[in-house]
Amino acid sequence: MGSSSLSEDYRLCLERELRQGRAGVCGDPSLRAVLWQILVEDFDLHGALQDDALALFTDGLWGRADLAPALRGLARAFELLELAAVHLYLLPWRKEFTTIKTFSGGYVHVLKGVLSDDLLLKSFQKMGYVRRDSHRLMLCWGRSAGLCWVHGL
Repeated sequence: MGSSSLSEDYRLCLERELRQGRAGVCGDPSLRAVLWQILVEDFDLHGALQDDALALFTDGLWGRADLAPALRGLARAFELLELAAVHLYLLPWRKEFTTIKTFSGGYVHVLKGVLSDDLLLKSFQKMGYVRRDSHRLMLCWGRSAGLCWVHGL
């Protein structure tokens, strides 16, 4: 597994998981170790993330007396965000991935339990979602002249 083929390795891992009936995050321990090392050590990547990752960490840990459960909560939140991105990457045509219900259990208990509304919205906007109303985020299919075509409107 070389760094030049890291995205290809990740894509292959996701496809393997999908063939095994699991459309989720990549579970390959060696690939996860490489990704972890890059996330920790690659300062250019930190700049490319525009400090969003650091803002998410800070937001998730702020005011928490016991860091162990806070870190576990953040890990679950990052996995759920990754899962949303993976679903869009592997199955963009699936209708159930075009709407995120902000009152659903995963959103309320996993994401909002550790991250602020502003950072969650910013994260989902980077995946192409826009706020439709106070209860839903919708996938924006295309943009033209400042307009966004939202599936289902």
